[in-house]
Amino acid sequence: MPPLYAPSPLLTAASATDCTPPRTRPWAFATLSMLLGLGSVVLALVEPQHQGVPSGFIVSTIGVTAIVCGVQAVRRARWGSVVSRAFGRVGIVLGAVGSALMLYALLAFGLVSVGVQLPALSLPALTSTTTPAPSVVEPDTGTAAPPPAADPAAVPEASSEQPSGALTVDGEHNALMQSAGTLSFAMRQYFPSGVYPSELVVAEQPSRLALTDGTGLASLPEGTRVLYSVAADRSAWSVTLVGSQHGSVVTYSSAVGTIQAG
Repeated sequence: MPPLYAPSPLLTAASATDCTPPRTRPWAFATLSMLLGLGSVVLALVEPQHQGVPSGFIVSTIGVTAIVCGVQAVRRARWGSVVSRAFGRVGIVLGAVGSALMLYALLAFGLVSVGVQLPALSLPALTSTTTPAPSVVEPDTGTAAPPPAADPAAVPEASSEQPSGALTVDGEHNALMQSAGTLSFAMRQYFPSGVYPSELVVAEQPSRLALTDGTGLASLPEGTRVLYSVAADRSAWSVTLVGSQHGSVVTYSSAVGTIQAG
C-alpha cells in the first residue's frame, strides 16, 4: 500500500544542505598565516641585546601557527584563488624565518653564560643624546696615584668663605661612595650575564659615567678621576674614583662586592 504522504524533494534537499558543516574559506587561513608570520619576524627582531651581545630571548609558537595556517590555505585553494595560495606560501616563509630567529636567540643567550658570544641578530635599541663628546676612560694599569702635593709657598692665603659648589672632605667622600654604589647596581642591571664592557666613558654637563653608546650609569662629582679596569674574559671589573678637591679615593671591585675607601 503506498504511503499516504510523501515528502517533497525540495524539502529533502534543503534538509541535506542544512546538515553540511560550514567550511572555512582559504583566504581566511591565508590572511591569518600572513599576519602571524609577520608577527613572528617582528618578535624575533626585538629580542633584547646590548652592544651586540644577546641579553635575553623571546620564544613563541606564533611562527609554527603561521606555518600551519599557510599549509591549510595552500591545500584548500589548490584549484581556487591564486592570491590565497600566494599569501599562504608567504606566511609559511615568514613563520619559518621568525621561528628560526627565535631559536637562534635562545641558543645565543644560553651560550653567553658559558663565555661563548654569538652576534645578536635583533635590532639595537635606538638611543639619542645631546651631550658633548665624552672622553674615554683608559683601563687602570695599577693603583691610583694620589694628587700631587701643593707647594705651601704658592698657595694664597685661605679665605674664610668656601667657593660656590665646593665640597667638604666628608661631602666629597660620601658623593664618591654614592657614585660607586650606583655604578655597581647599574652594571648588574645592564649586564646580568656577567660579561662587562671593556671600557666606560666620562660624559660632561652633567658629569657622569656612561657606556660608549651614551647610556648613563652613575653621576659623578665634577672633576672626578675615574680608573676603570676589566678582567681579560670580561667576567669581573673594578673602578677607582679620585675626588678633584680633597683627593678622596673610593674603590669598588665586582669580585669583592664591597666599596672600599682610601
